[in-house]
Amino acid sequence: MNPYLKTILRDLGLFLHVPGIMALVSLLVCVAWGEYFAIRSFLVTAIATLALGQLFYRTCSPGASASRIRYAMLTVALAWAILPLFGAIPFILIAQKLTISGETSATIIYFQNSLNAIFEAFSGFTSAGLTMALNPSRLPHSLQWWRSLMQWVGGVGVIVLVVSLLDPSTNPFQLYSAEGRSKRIGLTVQSTVRRIWWIYILYTLASIIWFRVVGMPWWEAVNHAMAAISTGGFSVKDESIGAYNRVIQMAVVPIMILGAISFPVHYKFLRNFQISALWKDSQHKALWILLPLGTFLLLFLNYSFNWSFVWEETVFQWVSSLSTCGFGTVDLKTWSSGGKLLLSIAMVIGGTAGSTVGGIKLSRAVVLFKAIFWRFQRLHLKPHQIMGYKLDEKVVTETEAIRRVEAAAVLTILWVGLLLIGVFVLLEVVASPYTLADVIFESASALGSAGLSTGITAPDLDPMGKIILIIFMWMGRLEIIPVVLLFSVPFTALSKLSLSSRKR
Repeated sequence: MNPYLKTILRDLGLFLHVPGIMALVSLLVCVAWGEYFAIRSFLVTAIATLALGQLFYRTCSPGASASRIRYAMLTVALAWAILPLFGAIPFILIAQKLTISGETSATIIYFQNSLNAIFEAFSGFTSAGLTMALNPSRLPHSLQWWRSLMQWVGGVGVIVLVVSLLDPSTNPFQLYSAEGRSKRIGLTVQSTVRRIWWIYILYTLASIIWFRVVGMPWWEAVNHAMAAISTGGFSVKDESIGAYNRVIQMAVVPIMILGAISFPVHYKFLRNFQISALWKDSQHKALWILLPLGTFLLLFLNYSFNWSFVWEETVFQWVSSLSTCGFGTVDLKTWSSGGKLLLSIAMVIGGTAGSTVGGIKLSRAVVLFKAIFWRFQRLHLKPHQIMGYKLDEKVVTETEAIRRVEAAAVLTILWVGLLLIGVFVLLEVVASPYTLADVIFESASALGSAGLSTGITAPDLDPMGKIILIIFMWMGRLEIIPVVLLFSVPFTALSKLSLSSRKR
């Protein structure tokens, strides 16, 4: 076997331990709520993933070579594609069990369809939040927990969990960066991810207590805290956060914002109490500017559409979109096309790099904005003047500035191209009364791992529509390039084979 293939399979084996451990932990919930019918489903999930993970790891470790960034990206792309397939098992088996017993609802029955279950698992692990559950409140507690747990783990990153606990022999920085991360808050990648987990757990516990204080029942507080800090958006209520009063709705807003702030900034704030760290760099300044600016613009669009100020809903939905959290308080299908498009832009941009959000990230948006500024600035330079480049309060070389602009531009072009493909596909499979604005909104929500919906995402959606949204959630969570690299492997292999045959 090719040494690099062994490396990929070895590390994939490590990642397969994650859903296995998650399933074992979920057994406690089954026992606590007396849902003994769900125990078999989680045991099957645990045994399948742990057995396959051990098989890959033990058989492929001998002879595995040192990894390179290309193979780390392939490993990450494969891991995020395969893990949700195992995450779908509890949905399918529990749905089958409850349907046979006759004690179920339409919400459960739909999960007998494997594609619906896979969709839900992909949405969970990618912390997207689009759902096939018509009435989440009708789900068993074990499945409510499973949805929240997938988002909680997926929000901080499966690779971050593996690196922090299992310490794979592959260069951990390559796996860490392959998942779309770069900055460290420790001397090593292992110390960095462990600090990320401590911050994540601390904020999760604080969010649970915060939600309980404002009046949310314990079970709902636990699930919503996990979904909020991971900017996931799954809810145990049919109306999402709209099921609660205004006090609770507004209490969710700061938790969504916390999820949109990068972990390095959280670390500086918690360790040194540097409040200034929250707005010191360019992307966090942009976050604090966009939060009120977008709110006022959305408020104006809503007022122009229905001649009333719905400021609580406007604030909530704008924060939910920009943080790519996906909680909802209103039926967005009734909003104006302008309002939907503005929210779509927010979901495409997302929050800060190094946080739990999806989207292009504000760091890249800031670089592109500065590139436009630099372009016009060059036009006013005199022949003897030299152009200066500054990013995050630091002077950088022209080469570094061009590299950063190029990287941001390439990813943005890929984003826009994929978004257009998704719009064209969904327009073919989605019937009226959904408009072009609705289709753009749904595509942006899936690709941005946001989870807000105008109603297009539903169990009766055409299978092709479900598949394109699944692919979008997968690609969006990994910032596209690792998945594109994975898709290119067969073509690369064919070209090498063709070249080899010509030489003969």
